[in-house]
This record gives sequence, structure tokens and C-alpha cells, in this order.
Amino acid sequence: MQVLVLIVVLGATVLIGTTLGGRYRVAPPVLLIAFGVLLGLTPPLSEVTLEPDLVLLIFLPAILYRESLTISLREIRANLPVIGLLAVVLVVLTMVTVSLTAQAFGVNPAAAWVLGAVLAPTDAAAVTGLAKRLPRKLLTTLHAESLINDGTALVVFAVAVGLLSQSAEPGVLGIGEEFVGASVGGVVAGLLVGAAVVLIRKRLDDPLREGALSVLTPFGAFLLADSVHASGVLAVVVAGLVLAYAGPRVIRARSRVLAYAFWDLSTFLINGGLFVLLGTQIPRAVRGITSTSSQRALLIVVMVTLAVVGTRLAFVYLTAQVAKLRRRRILDPSQGPSSWRVGTVAGWAGFRGAVSLAAALAVPTMTVSGRPVVERDLIIFVTALVIVLIMLIQGTTLPLVVRWARLAGDPERVDETRNARRRAAEVGLAALPRVAAEIGARQEAVQRLEAEYQRHLADLNESGGSTAEERRLERRLRLGVLAHKRREVTRLRDNREIDDLVLQELQAALDNEEIRLLGRGPNE
Repeated sequence: MQVLVLIVVLGATVLIGTTLGGRYRVAPPVLLIAFGVLLGLTPPLSEVTLEPDLVLLIFLPAILYRESLTISLREIRANLPVIGLLAVVLVVLTMVTVSLTAQAFGVNPAAAWVLGAVLAPTDAAAVTGLAKRLPRKLLTTLHAESLINDGTALVVFAVAVGLLSQSAEPGVLGIGEEFVGASVGGVVAGLLVGAAVVLIRKRLDDPLREGALSVLTPFGAFLLADSVHASGVLAVVVAGLVLAYAGPRVIRARSRVLAYAFWDLSTFLINGGLFVLLGTQIPRAVRGITSTSSQRALLIVVMVTLAVVGTRLAFVYLTAQVAKLRRRRILDPSQGPSSWRVGTVAGWAGFRGAVSLAAALAVPTMTVSGRPVVERDLIIFVTALVIVLIMLIQGTTLPLVVRWARLAGDPERVDETRNARRRAAEVGLAALPRVAAEIGARQEAVQRLEAEYQRHLADLNESGGSTAEERRLERRLRLGVLAHKRREVTRLRDNREIDDLVLQELQAALDNEEIRLLGRGPNE
């Protein structure tokens, strides 16, 4: 019963927090953590404890898999050197600077290394929210960085946790071997699971079963990698990239719509629930901090935040200069803003989020000898407040930085979309007679469809504002008529002239038509 109460409370809190955040322009994660703190002070939820091993397994696979399905593989290949530097070198450098900063203020070295690993990766979900503000090349670079650096950070996190809970001291060679082995093993596991799922989905044409397979894919990849002591995070990301590349050839429309809807909803709740859960742990973490005073803990938060932000900005500026010298730029300055302005945006967009939260909560409570991990509460406390500070400062000022850098979204996407639609319509129109002959379609049906395609091509070839306005009015006209059709079908059901099952069938057809008119979502 307590678990059910927790689920309901978490879901309601996510709904309220995200609604208020969107209405009053406050970063939703900040509100969710604040609400979590309030919940953590109430008796029913003040005793909620999370099993460390389950945190990474429950939260991360779903979040990372959903993000990996929506990334541009073309832009990853084009910007691979920069992504590699940000996702590997910057992660290690951030861990080092955060650790040294924390140690300078009295944090135990082992706990300081864990804290550095926890705060090293950026948040893929937060970067995705900038899609309408950043050029595609820069956005994809940041998005790919946030996916790959999760694997890097969690590999070094596992090593650091070994130092904290086992008092182990592996040498540099041992750490390097473990990192390479875990990374390679994770990539191989992801490729195996992704290839297996692609082969199965080629032979499967059932939305529900394909949806179930989609749900199992990230957890299966994570489990396979974890069973051989490899990086489950990298396995999930690689499996997602394989499905993103092969999906258009092996996944049918109904299955894709169902799966995307599931992942959108589930990751929305998981991301939000993770922030709330972290907030519930803060009151206990504050009470449990025994290694330092509250004032010193707050000072550590401020200094670690400065270390995280400063390290990223310095590294991005350095990388931009090196890339400029080697003619490998994130954005060509001859076509837009100067590289140092773009670098400022890239550095300022380094949010911390779900992965850092999950890693902080996954720090073990006991050492192998049975003693409690004293500074676990300090790690959770510092992680939560660093995330809040970064969200408050960088999240609220990023739009101003983007405008200052004179970045203008993704104009290339509009042209590419128009050209792709034109070519698809031309190919479809050319194939129409052959398809009609194969299936034995009547000439009247062929003529109607041909006229519709010809009209669609004329609209695409006409780029004037008047035509765009006509299309907008026609879409509104179709939607208005569609609303009347919905009301009539519902009236027939209310008057018991048709059955609910008939209503659902007709409603599904109307839904498909509405989706066609409006697109899949606000990003379309």
C-alpha cells in the first residue's frame, strides 16, 4: 500500500510541478525538487528509502533509450571529434576539478571522487528542450555529448564507488583497463541487442507486441552488459542508435506511433519522479551530514558549482580554438556568429540532471565491511543543490545568452523537410500507375489520388506567403469539420444509436486524420 501511495504522490507532484513551471516560467526541475523537499518533511514520506542498485536500473535505461531514438546520426558523424572530446576528456577533467575542489574543503578523497563522477555528465533531456533555439549542428553535438558522457561518467563512477565502499586503490593502469573493457563491452552488448531486435521486428507486425519489445529493449541491453561487467548505459545508447537507424525500414507506422507515445509519457514521469525523489532525500541528507557543518556544506555547493561551470566553459573555449585551427568548427563563423560566442552557448548549456540524480542516489549506504558510508548524505546534498543552482542560473539566462550569440534555430531543417516531401511526392506519383495495376484499382480511384498528389506537389513548389496562408486556412477548415464529425459520433453513442466499440473505431480514424493535419507534436 505504501508503494501505491508513493506512486500516486509522485505522479501528482510531477503533474503539478511541471504545470506550474510552464505557467510561471520557472524551471520545472527546481520546482519538483522543492516539492520533493516538502514531501520529505511529511511523516509518510520522510522514511522513504531507495535501494541504490535499483535506481540506475529503473530510471536510466528508459531515459537514455528515448533520447537515443531521436538523435541525428549524420550530425554525430560530422562532429565526432568534438563530441569525443566533450564526452570523454571533459568528463574526466570535470571529475578531477570537482574532486580537488571538494577535497580542498575537507571532503574525504574517496567521497570527493564519487562526487566528481556524479556531477561530470550533462543531461540529455535538458539539452533536448533547447531544440527550437539552437542550430542543429550545435544541438546535436550537445545532445550526443550528453548521451555518450553518461557512459563515461558511470564507468568512472563505478571505480570511484569502489574506492568509497571497499577502500580499494586501483592504479592508473587498472582504472584504464576497467574503463576500456567496460566501454567496449557496453558497445558490443548494445550492438548485439539492437541487431537482434531489428531482426525480430522485421518479422513482427503487431503494434502491441512490437511495443512490448520496445519496452524490453533498453532493459535487455542494460542487463546483458551488466552481466559481463560492462557499461549498461553505453549498451542502452548503442541499442537505441541501432534502432534509430534501422527503424524506418523495419518498424510500421502504428507500432512507431504507439511506442513513441509510450516513451514520451514514461520518460516524462520518470524524469519528473526522479527529481521529486531526490528532493525527498534532502531533509534526511541534511540531518545526516556529520562530516562537516551546514555552513561548510553550503560553501562546498557553491565552490563545486563554480568548478563545474568554469571547467566546462574553459574546456569548450579551448576546444573551439583548436577546432578553428584544424578547420573543424561546431559552427562555421563565416556563416554566422563567431566561434567564441557559439562556445559560450555550448558551455552555458551544460545542465546536470537525471543521470547525476540517479548516480547520487545509487551511492551505497554501507561499505563491504558493514560500516555506513558516512559522506553519502553529503554527496546527495551537494548534488541536489548544484543541480538547482545550475538550473536556476543557467536555465533562466540561457535564452539571453542565445540571443546575445545571435543564434537562429535551425533554418536548414525547413528546406530539407520541403525537399524531402517534394521528392517523396514525386516518387509516389510516379509509382501510382504501377501500384494501381498490381492491386487492380479502379481508374476513378487512381485519378482522385493522382489529383491529390499533383495538388500537394504544387503546394510544395509554391513558396509564396499567400499559398502558405491558404494551406493554413484549409487545415483550419478541415479541423473545424473534423470537430463537428466528432460531436456527431459522440451524440450517436450518447443516444445509444451506436455501440462504444463502434465509437472507438470511428474515433481512431478521426484521430489519425487529426494527427495528419497537426503533426505528431509541438516540434513538428
